[in-house]
Amino acid sequence: MTVQGKQSMNNNWTVCRKSALSSDQPPSSPFRPPTSAWSQSAYDDALALYDHLSQCTDSYVAPLIKDALRVLDHSYRLYGAESVVGSYNGGKDAVVIVHLMRAAHANFIRQQQQQQQQSKSQSDGSSPEDVIRMVRPRVIYFEHVDEFPEVELLLRDTVVRYDLDMVSFERGIGYADGLQLLVDTNYHAVATEDTEDSTCSRSSRRKQPPHPMAFILGTRTGDPNAGNQGIWAPSSHYLAPFMRVNPVISWSYGQVWHFLRLYQLPYCKLYDQGYTSLGTVKDTVPCPALAKSNLKETDDKSRQGCNADCDGKGGKNCKYWPAYMLRDWDMERAGRIVKKPQKPLEHTISESSSTASLSSNVEKAKEDPDDDGGSATTQSSAVVGLIVIGDEILKGLTADTNTFAAAVSLRQHNVPLARVSVVSDDGDEIATEVRRMQGLCDVVITSGGVGPTHDDVTIKSVALALGDDLVLHQEMAQLLIDKMGDNSDDESARMKMSTLPSSSKLRYLTGDPDEWPILQCRNVYILPGVPQFFESKVKALATHLLSTELERSITYRVVLSCEESAIVEPLNGVVRRHPAVSFGSYPFVDHPECKTVVTLEGRLIDGGYTHTSGRFLRMSQSASSALVAADLDRTSRNIVEPPRRQSLPPAHCIYSKKQMDVNVELALSDLLSDLPDGSV
Repeated sequence: MTVQGKQSMNNNWTVCRKSALSSDQPPSSPFRPPTSAWSQSAYDDALALYDHLSQCTDSYVAPLIKDALRVLDHSYRLYGAESVVGSYNGGKDAVVIVHLMRAAHANFIRQQQQQQQQSKSQSDGSSPEDVIRMVRPRVIYFEHVDEFPEVELLLRDTVVRYDLDMVSFERGIGYADGLQLLVDTNYHAVATEDTEDSTCSRSSRRKQPPHPMAFILGTRTGDPNAGNQGIWAPSSHYLAPFMRVNPVISWSYGQVWHFLRLYQLPYCKLYDQGYTSLGTVKDTVPCPALAKSNLKETDDKSRQGCNADCDGKGGKNCKYWPAYMLRDWDMERAGRIVKKPQKPLEHTISESSSTASLSSNVEKAKEDPDDDGGSATTQSSAVVGLIVIGDEILKGLTADTNTFAAAVSLRQHNVPLARVSVVSDDGDEIATEVRRMQGLCDVVITSGGVGPTHDDVTIKSVALALGDDLVLHQEMAQLLIDKMGDNSDDESARMKMSTLPSSSKLRYLTGDPDEWPILQCRNVYILPGVPQFFESKVKALATHLLSTELERSITYRVVLSCEESAIVEPLNGVVRRHPAVSFGSYPFVDHPECKTVVTLEGRLIDGGYTHTSGRFLRMSQSASSALVAADLDRTSRNIVEPPRRQSLPPAHCIYSKKQMDVNVELALSDLLSDLPDGSV
């Protein structure tokens, strides 16, 4: 296999030269032939990673990891190992993609081998047997004259360490042209035990189209160029035909960093120097929000070693905290220098961005491939998840109009609807979905399954999900009598409808004296499934959520000179005494002065999903076994909190900023008094 203008730098890295695009000879694929097999050690390592990721119990990222692997498994099943290509430019999101992709790549090969073994055992051996190729994971990169040397170092190290097949396009090759070459030369041939042919002959190419391709990207919702992309996004009509696949589209900045640190995956060292979004050396500086003088310290001693003159603008004497310590995720791109106002490109793959997606604007990308639309930020607001409940929806007997109604009402009030799921009238399935949705959203709305009949099981399921007892709700019982009358024939139905989770509140949101209230259980709002009733309720709820102060509290970072293990007991005590505050503990590795950082942030939702650190509580020898068991069941992003049922404030659904700030200040004072002397 040859490519005009192709230069092989080593067995893992091939540079595609401009001459490959201008040659009169029909080009061939720049990737290594499939017979250039993936090493056994790299395959075994990737397979072990897949199994490890599949068994993740960290509730902060486990659902996202499993969803991403499912997407990638489908990608490999639909397109094959030779036609799935990752975009790898060294940014944090691309690093996540590379490791998810190599894991799924290994699992695909394992499944093929298992299927072949099963077929072999069922056949008489008379037919030729296809060879299962150990194709290496394929990635691409577009070179840039102003690339960070640290990024290039990471790329080369990753490609060799994990035995990837990298094709880098020479500077000056546009995205559209590079992708066109890959698509045009993606021919497959079936290899058997008697041949090692890796490509179709040129004559046979004229008789068949190239094999379809999927490009795996690190695009996340809120990226300047994400547009309206979903998990699957076909290329635009004027580009080569391919499928964009975005497995981490719904991941947050914090979840990206939690994943990388949880699995100790190597990333570009610039992120440890305060960079949060990588462009080029000419348009990127460390994030000013991470300048040490800009972080709120709790003691003069914690300022030692920091330059008091640091202004957060990237001066050579300025020191920065690592990227994973950014507290305001909307500041992710604050270190990107905007030279001039630009119209944001729709769906552009940026060689100078840590998140990449494929261009829908070919001419603009050719003119200015570095432009990624400026440093746009996402709106900070509580997000909503909707669970539509009903067998009739899943069976196609009734059209789901409630999702549309919710999306319209919430959008009109600038309350983002982040997720929608549809489940059957099964109590356990509903409870499982409520718990999962709580881990991903601030507010959960359910639609349907409310009433006196046998299949109305939503309320019981929400109680199960929240760990609440079912009790007779006196206010609801009286309301039902007022609305329905005290008819003994209806007593059984009234009893069922007034038996509610112990955390239930009736919310009257319109001021109408004849209004039927909305049932709220902590951060779960239970709405009827009848479309006209649901629409009116979700409109009122959207207004309520908008009028509530959905702000973030003040956040403190306490920098300690002692190891994390030395603060387990005092920190657990403070955590139990302050259920309205989220605590985080993060160890520093190989830092001469800072050993541990503890973060404090007020909780927006009272009784909402509690992100818990099983890792930290496992270190506690003094915590009771019941507390440890409860917290380990809800492991998350190193945030330590008590069991959910201990964390219910008495009144409000959502704290105001003032309330959250007071909660944090009290917890901080308590923490400082309990920490070892001289450690702050």
